[in-house]
Amino acid sequence: MPLYQVTTSSDLTMTTRDKASTTEQLSLVFELYRRIPQGRKVTAKQLQAELADAGMYRGIRSVQRNLDVIVDYFDVDKDTRSKPFGYSRGMYSQPTLGARELILLQLAKATISQQLPPSLEYAIDFAFSLLRAQPRSYTGMKPPRGDTNKTHAAIDELNTPTTLGEFFEPISVALVHQKQITLTLKSGKQIEQVSPVGITTTASELYLVYQSTLNDYDDLPLTCIAKLKVLTFHFDYPSDFQLQQYQLKSESKRSIRQLDNVTQLIASDR
Repeated sequence: MPLYQVTTSSDLTMTTRDKASTTEQLSLVFELYRRIPQGRKVTAKQLQAELADAGMYRGIRSVQRNLDVIVDYFDVDKDTRSKPFGYSRGMYSQPTLGARELILLQLAKATISQQLPPSLEYAIDFAFSLLRAQPRSYTGMKPPRGDTNKTHAAIDELNTPTTLGEFFEPISVALVHQKQITLTLKSGKQIEQVSPVGITTTASELYLVYQSTLNDYDDLPLTCIAKLKVLTFHFDYPSDFQLQQYQLKSESKRSIRQLDNVTQLIASDR
């Protein structure tokens, strides 16, 4: 004899009430959040009045409890120096990272910090400033003290010039704003008016990839550059170029030279 689950009207009422309660709770949180201004403070009492004007009537304790949740999980500051407490969002609020994104970003910073010279330490730290927004796993969780990094990279430092910090910024400006550059190499050779299309790295070296005036692509290690000048001429990024598919030419030339040197040494030993 088959068994059937009997659903009573009270069960349906409870389920409907639970769904309505969850929806109302989420609605209240987001209604409060979007009313918190940037650059100035607002009190719980003021927010309660704004909710009432919108037809949402909540007690002051309910508003305060939900504001505490918002402070824990969103980019909202609570000023507790004097009462009534003030709530505000930063002028340039940053998103809170999820656990996966946080660890990925920490790992990326750890890797690049190991590979690049100390002269770029400040720039790296500023670039990864989003890491300061630590996500909290539960309400009231205190931010970690001391070293907050949970990743480490044990890799060799790249072969970079001691002056990398001096011309890394102009290279970046030329790449981001698509400006042509002129290069002077340590050999004395000058490469005029080329269009930088990317920086790529191998296990031991950083390379600048560029497009010449003949629309050919070439590259060179950053260690070969003595001077770099950013020009006022802009260029359109080539639509048919993909950096991840580009095969380095300088690296293969260097490997051939190393093989030639090994061959010569073997020949001289005979």
